[in-house]
Amino acid sequence: MKSRQLFIAHAGLRSPWGTEGGVEAHVAALAPRLVARGAHVTVYCRPRYNPHGNCYREGVRLADVPTVYDRSAEAFVHTALCAPRACIRHDVVHLHACGPGLFAAVPRALGRRSVVTLHGRDWTRDKWGRLARSVLRLGAGAALRSADALVAVSAELTEWCREQGREATRLPNGVEPHQPVDWDPRIFPMLRPGKYLLFLGRLVPEKGLETLVAAAARGRLDLPVVITGGSAYTPGFVTHLRKIAPEERVIFTGPQFGLEKRMLLTHARAFVLPSHVEGLPVALLEGMAAGLPPVVSEIPPNLEVTGDIGWRAPVGDIEAWANVLRETCRASPAALEAIGAAAQQRALSRFGWDHVADRTMEIYEALAR
Repeated sequence: MKSRQLFIAHAGLRSPWGTEGGVEAHVAALAPRLVARGAHVTVYCRPRYNPHGNCYREGVRLADVPTVYDRSAEAFVHTALCAPRACIRHDVVHLHACGPGLFAAVPRALGRRSVVTLHGRDWTRDKWGRLARSVLRLGAGAALRSADALVAVSAELTEWCREQGREATRLPNGVEPHQPVDWDPRIFPMLRPGKYLLFLGRLVPEKGLETLVAAAARGRLDLPVVITGGSAYTPGFVTHLRKIAPEERVIFTGPQFGLEKRMLLTHARAFVLPSHVEGLPVALLEGMAAGLPPVVSEIPPNLEVTGDIGWRAPVGDIEAWANVLRETCRASPAALEAIGAAAQQRALSRFGWDHVADRTMEIYEALAR
């Protein structure tokens, strides 16, 4: 007998399409796959970030719910409004990240089931003040206590959950195969294909960008570092970053999506990620899937993705970063091609979304039973 269709709600993100962020990329890849496996999926969005409005996209229902647009309160208020609403017509409410985890008990109180995916130890991120860090830590604790099922995106997070006395299912972020794009000099006239190093992500302190621009200045690099991404309620930090970055060695493109993003990934020399804190970096997976050699900071989530492939340097060590960037700039084409091919093979073979979707459906079905 065919099992009944499951109704699943996702909340805790801005919007799965049209904005930056690892959680957003995670849901954008996962939700359509859940629909393909027979689930009816609704993603609750914050209107400012959802250019599509209330509609269906790739079989996923998008539903706008208002919030206040404040760095500390935005996710909290949005999830507080979404969680009880989602319980009206959904079997399982799937919350993403520590802050929304505060509401993991709401579905149970209303006769539904909750899943919480921890995407990182968010209270350790540099952009948050003391009060916000306390709330995020409380959210993680609430998820540990109240979620019917707990998911962690990295081995480090899975182990942290175990240390807190709760088992979590490790389901890492995945990556799609890269679709190459021919170079168009009209789009990025300041760049030459194969002649730049690429950072891709939000411009926030924990990404280690101060170290990156300082290393670019000190390293006397042969090629520029391209920083692609937008502010996340961090305009002061972005202004500071632009001020200290040497113009001839660091180029800011702003946030890029679609064809422009694929073009930058297709033609970069290497992918650079000097972050202090990560969950499991989606942008790094995208760079490796595009065949780019990785240059990363020595933190467990980055090394979980790269293994022993590419270059690495200690967090915040400007001199070490200047050395690895210089070495990357001067590596031979044959060496870069070999490292890039190994990176691509590892990303696509170990970090696939279909396995994540299968296991997520198994979790939902077990809870529904």
